[in-house]
Amino acid sequence: MRNILLFAIALSMFSCASSSKLLEKGNYDASIDKSIKKLMRAPDNSKEIKVLKKSYQLANDNDLDKIDKLKLTGQPDIWQDIYDAYTRLADRQQRVRRLPDEVLNKINFTKHDYILQQSAALKKAVAYHYAQAKVLLQTGNKQDAREAYRQLQFISNKMPNYKEVNRLMENALVQGTNYVLFRMENQSNAVLPKNYVEQILKISLSSLNERWLTFDTYPEEGLSYDFDIDLLLKEINVSPELIQQEKITDSREMEDGWEYVLDANGNVKKDSAGNDIKKTKYTTIKAYVTKTHMNKKAQVKGTLDYYDNRTGQLVKTFPISTEFVFDYYYATFEGEKDALSKASLELIKNKPVPFPTDPEIVFDTADELKKIALNKIKRDKELFLNK
Repeated sequence: MRNILLFAIALSMFSCASSSKLLEKGNYDASIDKSIKKLMRAPDNSKEIKVLKKSYQLANDNDLDKIDKLKLTGQPDIWQDIYDAYTRLADRQQRVRRLPDEVLNKINFTKHDYILQQSAALKKAVAYHYAQAKVLLQTGNKQDAREAYRQLQFISNKMPNYKEVNRLMENALVQGTNYVLFRMENQSNAVLPKNYVEQILKISLSSLNERWLTFDTYPEEGLSYDFDIDLLLKEINVSPELIQQEKITDSREMEDGWEYVLDANGNVKKDSAGNDIKKTKYTTIKAYVTKTHMNKKAQVKGTLDYYDNRTGQLVKTFPISTEFVFDYYYATFEGEKDALSKASLELIKNKPVPFPTDPEIVFDTADELKKIALNKIKRDKELFLNK
């Protein structure tokens, strides 16, 4: 976050700097772009014309000087840098040419044709990268293959039909990729449910694939895998079936007609108008509830092991475990249904069910086990990519 903030501040300062300040700091192309922007609006701005003239001259001198020094080395790897320098010269000239003629005259603008130099440098750069890539692809080293791919990518971007560049890129991609095979083995004394292994192997490792790294859950014929990821099941435990019951009584008062209000002598009381006084009569209703709790658990324990097949070494191991809990409640009652509480009414909606069998409850651990393994592999992804 701190680096992003510093970059934002630097970018802000850079964008606010004047063309003359950029010139003083040696940021010639940025200075040129600032001056161009101002001179497009005000072609008679003498200060900007002066800054542009100097920045343009110095930027071109730098690139031409770099080209001369590179050629003097006589090294075969110079041609991409030379091509880049000629490309900067051509692009810079094209940007400045958009200015009015009156400005171009004042900065002594002279048009140069860099096409031949660019083309010659590009051909030599492409030939060099092609030769280098072919050498790198002979080493059998994955990092060399990746470097070969980068060099061939430059060729493909500039000359897509050059020789066998596309075939060599495919070859480099295959050679430079680390291949990882995910496997599962039952080392417990328990028999796994039918299709349990197949369910585990549906783990979504393909979502982790990228350039230079491929995960498989079934081995591809003829492919040599650099790493194995072994999910080893060591223990499979299933708890006994547990049933607990609780009896409770729900009650509620309900209206049950009316009755006269009597005085101390047993006579019916009268109101001020001489009418008999009545009151609502209540009765208590009850429901006798039997709550049943069913519980059964399956637990799977093991390890996730990473093997480097090139060295035969165990790279990393860590424990992995999960459990699935069958936890079910239902209720029955006798008596008045209207007496049931809200909680009891919800419970009686559930009907008695059989316990899952041992294979069924073990099978239900598969999804969570896959999730745990996938998250762990995702966190360790760089280990497989860069080794």
